[in-house]
Amino acid sequence: MGRAVYDKKMRLEFIEKCYQLYEQKMYQAAFGILHDSGCAEDAVQEAFLKLMKGQVYFGNAESEDCKRYIITVIKHSAIDLYNKKKKEQEILCFLDGDIDGDSKGEAPKERGREEEEELKTLILGLRPKYYDVVEALALKNLSVKETSRRLGISEANVRKRFERAKKMLKVAWVKAPDGEDKYYGKERKR
Repeated sequence: MGRAVYDKKMRLEFIEKCYQLYEQKMYQAAFGILHDSGCAEDAVQEAFLKLMKGQVYFGNAESEDCKRYIITVIKHSAIDLYNKKKKEQEILCFLDGDIDGDSKGEAPKERGREEEEELKTLILGLRPKYYDVVEALALKNLSVKETSRRLGISEANVRKRFERAKKMLKVAWVKAPDGEDKYYGKERKR
């Protein structure tokens, strides 16, 4: 019992020393990948959580091996966050047609915070079998194969449900004729 407490104390001291030495370098590396200060801060926090949970310990926090390891961890954390944000953006682009390449070369429309919240509400309103696929592919950044295994369905079924979920979201997000209000429900007859 005494050894475990001692090891835990040494580990926390090591993490604290790493924070003092590398926090700014980690932030700069994350910012170089993410180009957003808030996201870079989140990546640094996530990286330190990974370091605290990990079993890696270097005798000297100032060693080159330790520095390389920490920079690798922050780069992976920043890339993971970047990919997660990219997947979330893909969901927001469902309605612009960018996912399937049918937007005729136009840039996706910029969405306000309210529209993003409305779209998240629509996603949460999907039937469970469609929501589970969207959550796995777009929010948790799982591959089609991983999603297939996780949900116990074929890869073809995963792709089809994802495609259907996109269509449902497009139908639920139909603009009113005046172009201002959104109409939720079945597609309007013209």
